[in-house]
Amino acid sequence: MTNFLKGFVLLLLTLFVCSLAFAAGFGVNYFYARQTPQAATAANATPPEKFNLMWESWKLLKDEFYYDIPSSNVLVHGMIRGALESLGDPHTVLVEPAPAQQEATNLQGNYGGIGARVELSKGALVLLPFPGGPAAQAGILPGDAIIKIDDKMLDAQDTPDTVENKLRGDIGSTVKLSLHRIGHTELVEFQVTRQEINIPTVQYRMLENAPFGYIQVTMESADTPKEFSAALAALKKNNPKGIILDLRNNPGGLFPDPALDIVGQFLPNAPVVIEKYRDGTQKTYNARGDGQARDLPLVVLVNGGTASAAEIIAGAFQDSGKVILIGEKTFGKGSVQGLYTLSDKSVLHLTTAKWETPSGKEIDGIGITPKIQTPLTPDDSAKGIDPQLDRAIQYLNTGQ
Repeated sequence: MTNFLKGFVLLLLTLFVCSLAFAAGFGVNYFYARQTPQAATAANATPPEKFNLMWESWKLLKDEFYYDIPSSNVLVHGMIRGALESLGDPHTVLVEPAPAQQEATNLQGNYGGIGARVELSKGALVLLPFPGGPAAQAGILPGDAIIKIDDKMLDAQDTPDTVENKLRGDIGSTVKLSLHRIGHTELVEFQVTRQEINIPTVQYRMLENAPFGYIQVTMESADTPKEFSAALAALKKNNPKGIILDLRNNPGGLFPDPALDIVGQFLPNAPVVIEKYRDGTQKTYNARGDGQARDLPLVVLVNGGTASAAEIIAGAFQDSGKVILIGEKTFGKGSVQGLYTLSDKSVLHLTTAKWETPSGKEIDGIGITPKIQTPLTPDDSAKGIDPQLDRAIQYLNTGQ
């Protein structure tokens, strides 16, 4: 075997074995140290004898590998990523220090960006634009898959977090996106100018031609509950005959407070979501809030951009049997990620639980199908018409 092949094989062996060892040793130890004392004791038990393979491989790599070995952090991060990829869970990922720091500011500060979340869907990294943001204004649609950024192909190691980091930049700068859109054979391209992203999460108004209040929630942040309560209070001064809650293109955000408070305005104390854990136990979250809209008819709009915490809200309303969902099937993000900061300030996202609707329906990878399915096409949007909103008005007027 040539020195090159020998070295290459040794590197692959090392990355594989070391990644398993690191994840099983450090990762599990770090995670369970935050849980019960019994779990922490188990994590600190003597590692399996097979972990000696890691040290054998490391010595061979250090002594025999022909090429330069990357810095320790680069190598260890690669090991962790390899181990996490072997789990087959797209939401269990390592976020390195720089993007981890930016991730922490997503729901707190302002930044220059295109106004979109990135999610992994069926192996593709897709965009979920914020309504009214630069990406949406440029014509990017929920579910458009990112192929290139500034003519550079995405890396195989890219995650939603690393791509969101690449999409950020100075306010006023532009970024070129090459996207795959369902139904198109050629890539669609957009030049998007980055803007300061500080969009209020709740927008509301009384509809012009109907006696109904309209509330749009664009994402769930720490400020969403008070914004939503204020929106309801303002609308109630106009004596609306019903409320249309628009969760379309809402990529989610913080949980549980916004979801529990929003549902609680209409269904106080109602079950909102079931959180199921690996040991078979589960926890049911119930709505809270002052129920200031409990007597108002409600219709909820959803589509393929409705994800995560927004799907929890939609699922709770649908399972109540008192609220109709209108639109298109939701995204299907129904798992819980714990965020654990490692010693080098990188962050490990670990899926720690799954969500189910109050009636026990799974969300993850499935989504929620509205009772009244009404499409909204790009042609509709181009014409400035909204058949989903029209259908909601019709339902509140007629009950059908």
